[in-house]
Amino acid sequence: MLAFLQHFFSRFIRFSARHRLLVAIGLYSFTWLSGGIVLYGIGRHFLPEGAAGEHWSLLDCLYMTAITLTTVGFEVAVDMEALTPHGQSVLKIFLTVYTLTAYIVALYATGAIISVFVEGAVLQFFKRRRMDRELAKLSDHYVVCGGGTTGIHVVDELVKLKRKVLLIDISHENLEHAHEHYPDILFMEGDALDDEVLSKAHLDTAVGLFAVLPEDRDNILLTVSARQMNSTMRLVARATVFENDAKFYRVGANAVISPNHIGGLRMASEMLRPVVVDFLDTMVRDHEHTVRFENVTLKPGGKADGKLLGDLGIFKNLGLAVIGVMRSNERVEYNPGGSTVLYAGDSVIVITDPDRREKLEALLN
Repeated sequence: MLAFLQHFFSRFIRFSARHRLLVAIGLYSFTWLSGGIVLYGIGRHFLPEGAAGEHWSLLDCLYMTAITLTTVGFEVAVDMEALTPHGQSVLKIFLTVYTLTAYIVALYATGAIISVFVEGAVLQFFKRRRMDRELAKLSDHYVVCGGGTTGIHVVDELVKLKRKVLLIDISHENLEHAHEHYPDILFMEGDALDDEVLSKAHLDTAVGLFAVLPEDRDNILLTVSARQMNSTMRLVARATVFENDAKFYRVGANAVISPNHIGGLRMASEMLRPVVVDFLDTMVRDHEHTVRFENVTLKPGGKADGKLLGDLGIFKNLGLAVIGVMRSNERVEYNPGGSTVLYAGDSVIVITDPDRREKLEALLN
């Protein structure tokens, strides 16, 4: 019995606060109602015919179990001496067992309910303190503004690629859902259009920001505010209306994604280039290996600045084939040869996993 109780309580404390609260309230209610029903049954079967107050009412019985369960000690509402001698014996046995059980249940359930609220307040306090400390030292991160149906997929991809992520959303439900699936990322509950919230997100040290709020006008305003706080970070925005693209670019967005436009292109590609689309889909959906098209941009004065591509040993050291070079003037060279000279600002494009991408970054820069 002791082993069973230890197992039960060890399982119980691992439940969520909401689950524990529901269990405690359910246990409390069951003990109260079941006691009242049993007491009502005793009154019906052991009161002699014609006794004063024949048949105790269910309300009186529930009242009796309530004052027993809560140990408040109000006046007794039923005439226990009116029972037959056998009925009084049954009542004494029931009250002995019920009083002990009710006391343990009341003590436990009350403690559990209080602990849920106290624990919730304490955990929220320490969670905020920990979050503030982590935000204070945050740098080279990606800020995702909006954790809805689009933003959560952005977070998923960033987590797979081992990038530092800060998710901002005004909806507590969206943050809870994201925290359930991605517990290691940072969260901030607040309005991304509030400059104070953006300031706490340390945009000045961020690598990039995703504006994926539900409305285009909100994303445009967010783009303006974010660009004023950091003029160099990359800013990608979602445009529900394709015609709004120009507005986003005018206020500082580096790239604008229209789900409807992308969806149309994808449908056409599925019809005309199904094998290529399947190849890219397999790359994204592979749960065993995280492999993506990646780019590494050369920094001024880095190891690769002014060097021949063939002299860097990218394939020899990392097993990676360079499939393209994006020049600083946005001219693309596909399948570059070993005689291609790389300069600061150029981006080397490869297919690789997050770990080898970091090694490539170290090799080039």
